Amino acid sequence: MSLNIKTTTDEGEVANFVASAVLDKLQSGKCVLLFLTGGSSISIGVKIADILKQKDKNLLKNLVVTLTDERYGPVDHFNSNFFQLTEKGFSLPNAKIIPVLIDDDRNITTEKFAIHLNEEFTKAEYKIGLFGVGVDGHTAGILPNSEATHADKLAFTYDTATFSRITMTFKAIEKLDEAVVWMQGKEKWPIIEDLKTEIDIIKQPAQILKKVTLLTIFSDYKN
Repeated sequence: MSLNIKTTTDEGEVANFVASAVLDKLQSGKCVLLFLTGGSSISIGVKIADILKQKDKNLLKNLVVTLTDERYGPVDHFNSNFFQLTEKGFSLPNAKIIPVLIDDDRNITTEKFAIHLNEEFTKAEYKIGLFGVGVDGHTAGILPNSEATHADKLAFTYDTATFSRITMTFKAIEKLDEAVVWMQGKEKWPIIEDLKTEIDIIKQPAQILKKVTLLTIFSDYKN
């Protein structure tokens, strides 16, 4: 496949791109499921919400927002992706927001997240996700050579060296209609080169993104 790579360091450009895609579908009467992510993409998620809030509030009633992955712990713990989003100002009062954390056992939390995903995938008429990609080639909470690469459900939980993670899986990502990636830093350029080839998805989970019908990468990458 040919990768759609947009060279930019402007977070606003990415936020406008995602928000425009969401609004286009909402204005055509479709129910939209939007996935946001953590890390360096948190400020973009906030900007997307700020753009959407400026539009007709009635449109947002057909929008559902959740996360690609989360770091397990109590609701609003400091390292939580959702906590960091809200701390930076994320809010969409008229949309349906589905946080992952529910102050319950990790396995139960993951099962409930999977149930939510199944329900929302069934109802949504357009599914779009904002993703980051790490220097190791991970995306969402799916690390290379990890248990998560073998998951057969929509959501999976496991321990890593840094966090106990709950993540959407390859199976869930494949259900998306569109994926948008924010990748900045010269250290990540080799990953973009790798995405031009075929690499074992177990070794480089970001390869799954190429199975999404529409994939756009925003990066400072220079060929």
